[in-house]
Amino acid sequence: MSSEPVLRITSSIQINAPLDAVWAALTDTSTWCNWNRFVPGVTIREQPTTTDNYTETPAATTTPTIIQNETLRKNTRLTFHVNMHPSTTTSATESLQKVDNHVGLVVTECIPPSPSPPSSAASAAPSSSSNSVAESTPTPRTARITWANDPSFQGRVMASLLSAERTHELVERVEVVSTHPEGEQRRVVTEVTNWEVQGGVLAYVVKWMFGGRLEENFGIWVKDLRDFVEQAGGEGRGGSG
Repeated sequence: MSSEPVLRITSSIQINAPLDAVWAALTDTSTWCNWNRFVPGVTIREQPTTTDNYTETPAATTTPTIIQNETLRKNTRLTFHVNMHPSTTTSATESLQKVDNHVGLVVTECIPPSPSPPSSAASAAPSSSSNSVAESTPTPRTARITWANDPSFQGRVMASLLSAERTHELVERVEVVSTHPEGEQRRVVTEVTNWEVQGGVLAYVVKWMFGGRLEENFGIWVKDLRDFVEQAGGEGRGGSG
């Protein structure tokens, strides 16, 4: 967004799981009906004919049909089916019955996780000295996806009145859970930061009428993502010495 945004909303959370597991849940929209109370339904309107700037993650390679049709990539055009009151529901299935808004979007940026370096396994293993921790800690792996309002869905007039862009940035790191004489217990975690910026005349209306609710809903989004990934067994636990 070129000018100063009228509205900016941010939420973040730590997920006790490797980056690949979090990325797979976030970008495979077929899973959202299982966890995402804010956006429990997604319709993919158009997928790009090329996979440029998109790399399949290991967690998604076993489901080629889903990858073809429902996994986000750069230039995917989609419609979010939104429940603006997700806190009144206890599951995404229930939330889907209360959808009250539909938003057309296009993915403008998709940078998937890079392959895990050989040293990443060692970094999650037990260690007996602080020096070895420093030596074995790799450069954090990252991933990023951005989507924005789709003018072809909004229409030119509406697009000129309201623009919105939302980004998820994921960073994987290894943290020490506990220490003892024999070594350290470590685990792989992923920090998820999610923000949206809005501009245009109608952004003032959105800020006034829905700013607080959107802030709450973005928090629900990342909490639901965390619970889904962790309950699915995505925890990245290291050993203990």
